[in-house]
Amino acid sequence: MSKDLDNKYYIILNEDEIIFNCLNNENKISFTKKHTLINRSNNLFDELENFFIDNLIEIEKKLKDFIKKIYIIVDTDNSLRVNLSIRYKPLTEKINENKINDLLSLLKYQFTKYSNDQKVIHMTISKLLIDGKEKDLSIINKNLKDLVLEVRFECLKNQIIDNIQKILSNYQISIEKTLLANYLREYSNCPSKDIVFIADKIIKGENINEVIWTSKKLIKKGFFERFFNFFN
Repeated sequence: MSKDLDNKYYIILNEDEIIFNCLNNENKISFTKKHTLINRSNNLFDELENFFIDNLIEIEKKLKDFIKKIYIIVDTDNSLRVNLSIRYKPLTEKINENKINDLLSLLKYQFTKYSNDQKVIHMTISKLLIDGKEKDLSIINKNLKDLVLEVRFECLKNQIIDNIQKILSNYQISIEKTLLANYLREYSNCPSKDIVFIADKIIKGENINEVIWTSKKLIKKGFFERFFNFFN
């Protein structure tokens, strides 16, 4: 089989159907396979397993490609949305990119500490207040008296992610990224637009307010707690 490295593969999971899409290097959906959930009493994960059993070989033959990585779009109302804020009062130093990253890391640390059954799918900066006025990140490397950073977390239960990963691993397929359909629709403000194209824009970093984690960062709890004040 030939392999097109520019193909991106998506699976959309919702209560009615499972949809597989191939987005090619011309940014067009070149292949789609749908599986309707006739019996809704069946577990969605069982249906996903059946989808791969019945269709994976056929899909790979038509695509002339072995699927190794896939993007998962979960279209469900069972996601969790949480808003958290953090206040920082610098003494003498200027605010900079590293300090913003520290604040974001600490917020995520605090969230996951008390919500360890949840997987953070999307983390976005919803508001930045500098000395009581809303600003953008252009304020870095400037002096200020008071900073408030508001962040929104969009999450799914770890068990959901683990179940999907377990099924895919049976076919030597890994999850490249998980996305939430409600988040994508809200970002695009255009419910009629194909959600795969919205997802592709998010993956490419179009939403500048979304926090992208490239590596895990350890937080020294004692150090930060001397300086930061949390509030909801």
